[in-house]
Amino acid sequence: MSRVPARAPNVHPGCRNVPRIGDGGFEELCHLVTEEDPDTALCGRDVTGYPWNPPWPRCEACLAVARGQLN
Repeated sequence: MSRVPARAPNVHPGCRNVPRIGDGGFEELCHLVTEEDPDTALCGRDVTGYPWNPPWPRCEACLAVARGQLN
């Protein structure tokens, strides 16, 4: 079984690996959803009311679920 090397989260260097909460009250991470449940991110976060396609870094947990890289 091949292992994927660990890497740092894909976030802006100025935020010190912690997504900030923007003026709209949203965590500034771009979460991935499915058409079947657009209000729940693949990582399990409730994203009801979040903007679509924001210019924020993608949620690493959502990306791992989408890639099937779960333990």
